[in-house]
Amino acid sequence: MKRLFILPLLLIGVIFNIQAQDESENITSIIDDLTGKWDQEALNLGKYDGLAEYCTNRSYRVEMVRLLNKIHHYDTVLYKTVKAKFDENSDAEAKATLNDIEHVEEKYTTKNFLDFLHKECNQFNDVEKNYGKKGGSKYEKETAALEKEAGKYIQVITQRIDLIDEHVHHLKGLD
Repeated sequence: MKRLFILPLLLIGVIFNIQAQDESENITSIIDDLTGKWDQEALNLGKYDGLAEYCTNRSYRVEMVRLLNKIHHYDTVLYKTVKAKFDENSDAEAKATLNDIEHVEEKYTTKNFLDFLHKECNQFNDVEKNYGKKGGSKYEKETAALEKEAGKYIQVITQRIDLIDEHVHHLKGLD
């Protein structure tokens, strides 16, 4: 009876171990891929039309949340990998990488980003409701202000993600 219980637990442990090894072995390519995906989405989200898509299209919102969760997941994997490999030798590039990951994980969490986008969507809805059908200069002014605010926030996040990706390529012995 005990064997029937232990065998599935052992198999689950082996699967998680293989997955963890695979994640750390391919971390550079995974970070590159996620950075590229984020850069594309950031260009879209930083524009009023992209914000409109996010605010009105549930499936797009779900995809964005998935992407953000993946980025944060692999930032955590990268953090643990870099910390484990470079803890003893105090590599300056590794320290900078760890600091940048900590900054992103503390200040730009998925929750913080989604809270920001929620506020932007509230403003978007207000603009569309009050000025959208009329158009004109007030509508253009409001949409430009929204686009500017969203663009600045997203640009900061993009710069941080790109910086982490750049660090990954300067770390020797990561793969």
